[in-house]
Amino acid sequence: MSGQKSSSISLLLLLPVAVFAASPIQERADRFLKLANAGYQALFRVNSEAQWLAVTLVTSEHDAAVEATGKAYAAFNGNPAIINEARELLTHQKEFNELTVRQLKQLLLNATEGPMTNSDLVAKRVAAETKQASILNSFEFKLNDQKITANEIDNKLEKSTDLNERKTVWEASKESGPALKPNLVTLRDLRNGVAREMKYPDYFSLEVATYGMTTDEMLKMLEGWMATLRPLYLQLHTWAKYKLAEKYHQPEPKKIPAHWINNRWGQEWPGLVEAANIDKYFEGRKPEWIIKTAEQFYTGLGFSPLPESFWKKSDKAPASLPPRADRVLPPL
Repeated sequence: MSGQKSSSISLLLLLPVAVFAASPIQERADRFLKLANAGYQALFRVNSEAQWLAVTLVTSEHDAAVEATGKAYAAFNGNPAIINEARELLTHQKEFNELTVRQLKQLLLNATEGPMTNSDLVAKRVAAETKQASILNSFEFKLNDQKITANEIDNKLEKSTDLNERKTVWEASKESGPALKPNLVTLRDLRNGVAREMKYPDYFSLEVATYGMTTDEMLKMLEGWMATLRPLYLQLHTWAKYKLAEKYHQPEPKKIPAHWINNRWGQEWPGLVEAANIDKYFEGRKPEWIIKTAEQFYTGLGFSPLPESFWKKSDKAPASLPPRADRVLPPL
């Protein structure tokens, strides 16, 4: 009996190994994804750091670095060998675990951003995006023919109650639009082109696909949100326009003029409720203090302090410097 029990226990101990051992096709996918992920992460970091330098210090050298790393990034992601292997492996997706399938599908989405099946098209797209980013990052805003930074524009929109001044400042904040416009159609066509190269009808469909949705599904979801939020939005809009009319001593408008809002994009409506304004808690503080205070919260939870490289690569330039000085932190 003891011998039979011993044999049974040994058999049970061996079962998980036999049951859960990876199949040959799973092992093939694992090896492929290990290599693909390593290359992707390395190139993503190099490309991100080049973009950060180009954003914080706009020079022709940094723009050239962005274009070069962007092309290398696209060349890896859109390599036909990676595309073909991912497609081949996905014909066996029923044999893979969920994470493997998601990674393989994401590889194909990454490839769509720069398919090397049409390398000339990809190179033109990278060059056009680099040019567009450079124009925006180096753009010099002017108010009454005098240079003004993005931070100074924001400060004036936050504090000024002179509607004529506010309108002039708001219009100055939009002058980057005409500078960007000539290249927009070219960039649109190039982005649509790379999407079609991988069988998507347009670039919007490609972007939506990253959420695992079709264009129709995405639009239906957004329309549903708008319908749900509309009653609340109308109440908030009515309240806000009364508050703003009172602030500027004007009749209640049917629509809120853009230059009445403190945020130059209209993304939020700050300054209407005193309790929501926390700027006073940061008066006289340096950027380093803000980050150090936030860091203390996380280290208090057991996380590691920020590495030295964070402080070396962060942009802590004062607001009085030329464009992009309003950025404090590097991209994650």
